Amino acid sequence: LRLQMAAGTWLDFLASPLAPVFVAVVFLIGGSLYLLHEYRKAQSMRTAYHSAKFWDKRYATIIENGIPGQEWYFLDGEIMDIIERVAKQNDKIHDLGCGQSMLCDRLRAKGFKNLSASDFSTVVIESRTLDEKKRLKMQGAAEMGEIKYVECDLRKDLPDEESSVTVVVDKATLDAIIHRRDEKCKQDAQAVLRQASRLLKPGGVLVSISLNNDEVWNRYCSNPHLVPAEPTSHLVRVIDAGQPKPTKANIYIRRFKRGN
Repeated sequence: LRLQMAAGTWLDFLASPLAPVFVAVVFLIGGSLYLLHEYRKAQSMRTAYHSAKFWDKRYATIIENGIPGQEWYFLDGEIMDIIERVAKQNDKIHDLGCGQSMLCDRLRAKGFKNLSASDFSTVVIESRTLDEKKRLKMQGAAEMGEIKYVECDLRKDLPDEESSVTVVVDKATLDAIIHRRDEKCKQDAQAVLRQASRLLKPGGVLVSISLNNDEVWNRYCSNPHLVPAEPTSHLVRVIDAGQPKPTKANIYIRRFKRGN
C-alpha cells in the first residue's frame, strides 16, 4: 500500500508543472559535475606530463604487459626525407625526449650511424639501452652503428658536446612541455631550446614535429636565440594522434641564430 502511494505521488509530481524544472536541474547538476571531473582530469594530465614519475609508471606498465611502444604522432617517410635533406649519414643527430620512438632505429636503417637520444624517464632509458645492447650483440656495432641513450633533464644537461650536432629532432616533446600553457611551461620550453641551441653546430637545425602552429611557438617557445622558422610550416598530412578526432601535425625546420 505504501509503495502504491509513493508511486502515485511520484506520478502526480511528474505530471505537475514542476517536473520539467526538476529534470532540467538534475541534468544541469549532472552535466556540471561531469565537466568539473573532466576539467580536473585534464589539469591532472597537464601536470603529469612534467613528472618523470608519471612517465616511469606509464612506461613500466607498457613494458611489463608487453604492449607495443607508442609512437607519438607518427613516423612516416616524409620525416625521414626531411632529415635526409638537412643531414648527411655521418652527421650527428639527437632525438629530444625520445620515449619509445623508433626514430633513431629508422634513421639507422637509412644509413645514419651517429645517433643519440635523451629522456628524463629512468625506466624508458634503461629499457632502450638494454634493447640496444641485445641488438648490438646480435648484429654488431660496426655494421649497424650504435644509438646512445641518455637519461637527463632536458632543461639542464642534454648530452653531446657543444656545437657537435647537425640535427636535433623534437617529436611531441615541446608540445608536452607547453601543454599547460602557463609561465612555467614557457620557462621550461625555452630552457630546453637553449640546450638544443648549445648542442647544434653552425648550420645545424631543429626539426620539430608539432600539433601547434607558429602562433603558439612564438608565445611559448621562441626566445632571443631563435630566428624565424624556415620554412615557416610544412604540413605533412592529417593524422590520428590519439586525440578525439584526426589532428593536423606540422613539420618545422627551425634555425638558431648561432647556426647562421
